[in-house]
Amino acid sequence: MQSPQITVGIVGLGLAASAHIEGYERHPGARVVAVCDSDEKRAQSWAARRGVPKVYGDYQSMLADAEINLVDIATPTYLHAPMTQAAAEAGKHVHCEKPFCRVAAEGRVACDAIRRNGTKLVVGETYVFLTSHMKAHELIAGGEIGRPMQVRLRHGGWRERRRPRIDTGPADRTWRVDPASSGGGAYPWIFDHAVHFFAVAEYFMLDTPISEIYAVRGASVGGSESTGAAHDPYTSEEADIPIITWRYVDEERQGVWMRAERLNYKYDSMNGFSSTIIGETGAIEVLGEGGGKLFENGQPQHLVLHRQGKGPLSFRFEEGGDAVWDSEICYYTQGHVNQIHHLIDSILDDTEPRYGGEHGVHAVRCTLAAIRSAAEGRPVRIDEIAHDNTA
Repeated sequence: MQSPQITVGIVGLGLAASAHIEGYERHPGARVVAVCDSDEKRAQSWAARRGVPKVYGDYQSMLADAEINLVDIATPTYLHAPMTQAAAEAGKHVHCEKPFCRVAAEGRVACDAIRRNGTKLVVGETYVFLTSHMKAHELIAGGEIGRPMQVRLRHGGWRERRRPRIDTGPADRTWRVDPASSGGGAYPWIFDHAVHFFAVAEYFMLDTPISEIYAVRGASVGGSESTGAAHDPYTSEEADIPIITWRYVDEERQGVWMRAERLNYKYDSMNGFSSTIIGETGAIEVLGEGGGKLFENGQPQHLVLHRQGKGPLSFRFEEGGDAVWDSEICYYTQGHVNQIHHLIDSILDDTEPRYGGEHGVHAVRCTLAAIRSAAEGRPVRIDEIAHDNTA
């Protein structure tokens, strides 16, 4: 007997959608039957390349398609929560890109719609679904470093492939630097990225919530104009947040994130994202998105486990390297494939997804707390961020 199949419609055909469709195409229980984009010519071309039978230029029309039972939302941030709510009310399961919302209130409305309609939601927090990060979590949960006590996140420069292996999307991505559309106010880069950092900081601490954040605001050093990745619109800002620290509800535990890359005129010898998790009896060093230059005994590694009184253990994850970054850690696309497969399996098995809407709302509140902390020069508790607070 043929197994049930989840039929998918993807809305917003940029870089994220290029990574997401790989996940659906590789899962035997899923099939992409429709795509939707405000640029209908782009949608027609995209569908022809990927063999997708239906094309929509209007989201509501796609939601009315009874054949579709899962909607993948890969649109600009300001559309995430409203589109999730509409999909849930149409009886569809949802995969929604991060950040999930701009304010907690709109995220909670979307979560309520998911609950009322009995559908499932995964927020695309790929840092939680990276193979290297999942292995680190497995080792921590298995007691290999004792109780985790401190998380140190390091953000160095991302090196791009000369030619990306996937379509990186339309050239115009100015919504990402628009204060309202991005949700980030004066800090669009931080709003777009910091949800990653807070999500993984709690993941490595075995879901211990962050309770208070202190962010350091750094003024521009006035260097020559710098830009980020070729597929991003970011340029150097007058105000930078190079360091964020936090405490967890268990106040014995703490964390720090440090950023040194070309956008803020700083240099780090490590590439991309990397983490060190300190425990009572050991530590883990692990590479994340765009990560590189982690060595053990002179050999490049992806994860190194250090244990008190024992020799180190090293791990590599041979996944073909990243499709966008010059890195052996596969964020694009394997991380996205992992999270898509998790959602499909959750639907087919009727289990609760690992990273849902409430997680997405909490990460946004943490990010808003970091922005307020930088603006006001003081620690900010997460419970200070009201449902209607914006950046």
